[in-house]
Amino acid sequence: MLTDDIELRRNAVVHRRWRVGLLMVVWALLCLTVAPPPSLAQSPENLLQNPGFELPHVPLIDKENCFLAAPWVAWWRYGSDQEQSEGYLLAPEYKGSTWAEAPGNRVRNGDFAQQWFHSWGNFEAGVLQQVNNVPVGARLRLEWWALAWSCDQEAKGNCDGHTSGDPSPMHLRIGIDPTGGTDYNSPQIIWSPEQNAYDDWHLFAVEAVAASNTVTVFFYSYPDYRSQDNNVYIDDASLTVVAPPATATPRPATAVPPSATPPPPTATVAPTELPTEEPVATLEPSTETPAPTYTPAPTYTPAPTYSPVPTYTAAPTYTPLPTYTPAPTAQPAATPTRSTGGILSGGLTSPLLLVVYGLVIGLALALLVGRRMRS
Repeated sequence: MLTDDIELRRNAVVHRRWRVGLLMVVWALLCLTVAPPPSLAQSPENLLQNPGFELPHVPLIDKENCFLAAPWVAWWRYGSDQEQSEGYLLAPEYKGSTWAEAPGNRVRNGDFAQQWFHSWGNFEAGVLQQVNNVPVGARLRLEWWALAWSCDQEAKGNCDGHTSGDPSPMHLRIGIDPTGGTDYNSPQIIWSPEQNAYDDWHLFAVEAVAASNTVTVFFYSYPDYRSQDNNVYIDDASLTVVAPPATATPRPATAVPPSATPPPPTATVAPTELPTEEPVATLEPSTETPAPTYTPAPTYTPAPTYSPVPTYTAAPTYTPLPTYTPAPTAQPAATPTRSTGGILSGGLTSPLLLVVYGLVIGLALALLVGRRMRS
């Protein structure tokens, strides 16, 4: 009986090891087959710096209690003394907004958004950023999320919950200057349609073709009324290349040779002169005059002698460049596609395949140990 109990325990241990081993193998296979390649999750590169308006926030020069997410630049237009005395075209205050601000939606993503505002006054203001190293001729897309809160007068009680009441038109829009200028009033800027974007996040979008290696993106705002609350919130900006520069631009060069074809028609002027000589040739034997006199035209075949251009086929003899194809021989170095992590694509040195081999060897050792214990 004692030996039977020992045998049963040994069998239970062996079965338990089998189950654990199988579970480990299944888990490893799932990790290999379910996990997608990292390259599939990539998105177009955002050319903007600090597009989420996160820290650091730096103080604005000559403006108290004003902070802007770096490296963004604030811009605004000062009105005349009379306009400012009446509450128009004032310099707004800039600061970061957080989730703690009522009603809790003043940030779209991350920890911060950027805001600017002025109480009991209006302004023409916004932010900009210059972007360098942009491919000339590339088509760019600018996307930007924004929210506005405008309340005529909170004492009316129509702005409960920090929502807009009797709001001012906000004239919010975004733009791209393909030439890289920093003047928000430049005619070069391509603007998106305007939105008021009251109380909720709205998406703004516009596209333009880069005319320079540097482009500038703008956010523009102009509330019409001198309301008690005119606040603008922005977050999650992106500038991406949606189409590379067109490669068909060199084609005009291929159209130049046709312009060289007019010279042959000029050569046909010679035949037009020959008929004037033909009446003179008729005084002599008609059999001789046409042929000899017309032969000068063939002798004017220097146009074919211009065939040295084809003889300049020495360019093909410059084919040693193709012979420099040892560069492609370096391609085997790029073949280590084993970085994708798949079983089939990896070699014997694939880390994941080594893990699977290790599990299989571990199972085999477990079986041997189980048999020994049973024996």
